[in-house]
Amino acid sequence: MLPLTSTLPPIRKIASTDDLELRGAIDYIRKIYNPPVRGSRRRRRRSAANGCSGTHIPNDEQGDLEALRRDAFERTYSTTWLTHLVSHFSIFGDDEDQNPHSLLNDAAGLLAIVAGTASAGIITRLFTVPSAYGPVSVQLRDVPLDNQDYGSVGAQTWGGACIMAEMIAEDPGRFDLILSSSGSPGPYRVLELGAGTGLVSLAIAQLYRKMIGEVSRRGDPVIDIVATDYYPSVLENLRVNVTENRLEDAKSTSPAVRLRTWPLDWSKFPSTTALPPLDKPFDVIFGADIVYEEQHAIWIMDCLKKLLKRGSWFHLIIPLRHTHTFESCTIEVVFARPLAACGEPSLIWHSKDIITCDADSGRDGDEVDYACYKIGWS
Repeated sequence: MLPLTSTLPPIRKIASTDDLELRGAIDYIRKIYNPPVRGSRRRRRRSAANGCSGTHIPNDEQGDLEALRRDAFERTYSTTWLTHLVSHFSIFGDDEDQNPHSLLNDAAGLLAIVAGTASAGIITRLFTVPSAYGPVSVQLRDVPLDNQDYGSVGAQTWGGACIMAEMIAEDPGRFDLILSSSGSPGPYRVLELGAGTGLVSLAIAQLYRKMIGEVSRRGDPVIDIVATDYYPSVLENLRVNVTENRLEDAKSTSPAVRLRTWPLDWSKFPSTTALPPLDKPFDVIFGADIVYEEQHAIWIMDCLKKLLKRGSWFHLIIPLRHTHTFESCTIEVVFARPLAACGEPSLIWHSKDIITCDADSGRDGDEVDYACYKIGWS
């Protein structure tokens, strides 16, 4: 990765630089300060039988990116360069100024990210995916690890959440996301385990805002989404993201859609008395990139026994990392179909798809696989 000071067109020549070169410069700045989540661009999907494997993702460019991102001089220069570009197009216009993806709009949006993001490693992302109801957009804040605490990885957005949010927007019915009928006794209840930055929950909330726009509005919530996590730093960042997307509990501009954040300790919840909003089972539950320790699958199953309504589904997506092969395989062990019929229903995995994505490692052909499970009662 080359420094921005030696890569961007000189500030004094912005006015005479052609749009194609300016577009490339903006994309280069974006790659450093607003990079895509690695391993989140889908290539193909296939059904899978039993069996676990891991995919290695090379990481050649990460060190260079982190160094550039933390360089105060490079950040200041980028801010100055973008400011001049925005100023130029604001005065002289942009041939595409009615296009939301025009140079002016892209540069202005990127300037807000570069100038407003602390050099400590906070990254602001705008995640937008198409849906039958119109584009679904979510703004996310990723924060660095809390004192290198491995548990705070949830404060960063991972590829599985991006893929799940994208697939939900494409086909909400496949993920059991429906508009409850007028005769329904209450709102449709959705739970996310290990919500992290909240992308999946926020995407569902924004999608429902658009879906509800297609039908008559009413005062009571149509959908009640509860986004849970355990680590304080992750929950704090999750609340910030909910607020930034104007989905605050008490101030939501769409009262028919309710999104709440809530602490949930998987290891303790099964043995404690559940309190609202976790005191009733949910209509559908989601989890993305939440299995990275040996005991996670067991804890998740014990929580689902109390939280998943009979006849409902838990949708789970996990990366098949070669460094966590054993942990990934615990899903199929813990949620295996009983060898002998027993009297009580049990939680089992019913289907598994493999999603292959670009690894975004800088090397052509590098891929990462994700396993998408549909888990429910037997």
